[in-house]
Amino acid sequence: MPPPRFARPTLHVTFAAVAVLGVLAGCGTPRTAPVTLRWIVGSSPPPFDPGGPPEPIRNAIERCLTRGLVREDSSGAAVPDVAEKVDVTPDGLIYRFTLAAGLRFADGTPCRAADFVRTFRSGLVRRDHGTTAWALSAVRGVSAIRPGKPLPELGLHAVDERTLEIELVRRDPALLARLAVPGVSTVWSEASGDWLRSFGLGPFRVLERTAARLELARIRAAGAPLPDTIEIRFVPSSGRVRGVLRQQGADLVWPLPPGFETETAPAGYRRQAGPARPARQLALIQRADRPPTSRPSARQALVHGINRDDLLVLLGPEAVRTTTWAVGTPAVSFPRLDPEEIRMWKQRGKLGRSFHVNLAYRGDGPADAIARTMQGEWAANDIYVDLVPLRGARWIAESLDGKAHLLLVERQPPLEDPGADLACLVHPERGPAAGSFRTGWRTREFDPLIAGAGRGPTPRQVATRLEQEMIVLPIAGLPWVWIEREGGPTIGLDPRYGPSGQMRPAR
Repeated sequence: MPPPRFARPTLHVTFAAVAVLGVLAGCGTPRTAPVTLRWIVGSSPPPFDPGGPPEPIRNAIERCLTRGLVREDSSGAAVPDVAEKVDVTPDGLIYRFTLAAGLRFADGTPCRAADFVRTFRSGLVRRDHGTTAWALSAVRGVSAIRPGKPLPELGLHAVDERTLEIELVRRDPALLARLAVPGVSTVWSEASGDWLRSFGLGPFRVLERTAARLELARIRAAGAPLPDTIEIRFVPSSGRVRGVLRQQGADLVWPLPPGFETETAPAGYRRQAGPARPARQLALIQRADRPPTSRPSARQALVHGINRDDLLVLLGPEAVRTTTWAVGTPAVSFPRLDPEEIRMWKQRGKLGRSFHVNLAYRGDGPADAIARTMQGEWAANDIYVDLVPLRGARWIAESLDGKAHLLLVERQPPLEDPGADLACLVHPERGPAAGSFRTGWRTREFDPLIAGAGRGPTPRQVATRLEQEMIVLPIAGLPWVWIEREGGPTIGLDPRYGPSGQMRPAR
């Protein structure tokens, strides 16, 4: 059988960039006036961090500015991006990527195969999260990486300027899907240092940056009309966002700021929603490496101290009831609010009449809508919880390496696969876990699933173990929700990244 080849890729346009396509599609004459898309982000600005832990807003902005070897299309399949073709040896152990000719960064410097090797290596030495190490776990040498030590010889080779080879020690049918995970294979110029000096592969670059604003300028044609500029404003205040909408000052609001969970769109706008894939959820994480949540009895008492039905209402009409512990596991009945169960677990664990924990969460995210209600429900059962709302870099640091006993996180597995989901919940033997938060839960029983070796516990066994451990408690499913201008472009949906995809003409 001849090795598989990919057709020449077409440019993948991010949701912010393509949102204007519908406006332009109906125009019969060439445009002459500059076109600006005004995008309001209802949260704090994310720090510039190529290869950083998964973060939806940062990932969306990065996709305006650069590209990777492969990408995930709207159906969930891994398709070529800057790779012109991919050849795979018959034994499935060597992948050879041929880059498209003439690749250049936004500063005009050429993009070579060695730049992708540099990207992979920088991801493998990160100490805060191990997403790249998980994605490249089948690559020769990755299993020998030790935190703080020089990298061993790796199966990552720039054969020439346009040819990259990845050598595996075992077959990994999901390798292309793993490479399409945000941040794993996206490449930047070596000169990149912050948003203003971040030189990717386009089609935009950052023209201007302030503390609460980014202006992106189009640097090259992309086979379809694009806005000349994208103006991104970070407005984490619901009152200020309402003011912007009253003045018709936005084309798109995403994500919505706290306080918009149950609000209807103002005049001149419409509220839209669509499902996420892999499914997103708001979840309670109980850290297994922080007393008292290191004790199963404390975790059981905590999960029986909240009413998930009440919280679902507070999260807005689009929030959905979750019925599974993890991707691919069977439906279950989750713990219910039960004072008698709380009393029993306190007694069994010798926790005393009451105990105290801290709960950290993103103060400009959906967790803000339910944190105080959860605190009150726990207090009614003599469990005292201090709330720690954080934003921006402080939230990122806490979720990955902080001291809080509990976290409220928005989680989306890197792939729609049980092993990928577990990779974010289980702390590996060496190095940090994949994903954007730390559970501190160490167990080796799921290693084959996490590595993608095709064996390990069954989905029912996985669900049973998660129910026993209570490391994660799903609160609600979170679809993508945004506000768009009436009469403007109808914004499509990329199931992984949120509002994006193909545009329809203005109505």
